[in-house]
Amino acid sequence: MRRLPLPLPLPLALLLSAAPAWAHDAWIELQGPPHAVVFGHDGQGEPYDVSKVRQVRAWNAAGQALAVRTRAGAQGVQVEAEGGPAALWAVEFDNGFWVRQDGKSRNVPRTAVQGPVESSSRALKFGKTVLAWGEQVAKPVGQRLEIVPLATRAPAAGQALPVQVLFEGRPLPGAKVVVEGDRPHDGPAATTDAQGRATVTLRRGVQLVTVGHSVPYPGPEAERDNLAANLRLSTP
Repeated sequence: MRRLPLPLPLPLALLLSAAPAWAHDAWIELQGPPHAVVFGHDGQGEPYDVSKVRQVRAWNAAGQALAVRTRAGAQGVQVEAEGGPAALWAVEFDNGFWVRQDGKSRNVPRTAVQGPVESSSRALKFGKTVLAWGEQVAKPVGQRLEIVPLATRAPAAGQALPVQVLFEGRPLPGAKVVVEGDRPHDGPAATTDAQGRATVTLRRGVQLVTVGHSVPYPGPEAERDNLAANLRLSTP
């Protein structure tokens, strides 16, 4: 990914006032080009430090990787694919370490504060956006936590979409997969089976299919790695 010069990070006060984002996601919007990298909740974007966008990748309908041009500004990061239209986008977003102490959350590691804390974690976000359905969409792209659609044709509203959840490349059983729309409403969760598979029913319009997973963090900076993955798509 070729980066253009980045502006200075957003003010520290803004970062410290944000919630720890266990329920937040990062995704690439369907509209474009250019396509916006969005961080937010319930389909609504929020300001973010552009340095938290760690990687953006794109593939065309034939499954070929495309070069990605990025542009960072006050409204966040925008991306464009070079060499043809993208069929699938993937983004990795590191929302950093979070500590909750005295009822307040701060975007710092556990080692940066003194005294007891209520919780400490690192928040990692993985998003995939489908622009054109095909064989590439049904293949894993290697994200640490990932939702893979088990279909190559675009589903319609009301239809079931089979998916597989992978954690570090292996099926993740017992994960709760939720369909979220652009309104503050969560649909009923589907639980993945022993092969990490579940079936979700889609509504009409733009929506996110989401999943979360938490594992111990291997260092003093946090107790847990909180991971969230999503699939951004639109159904007619």
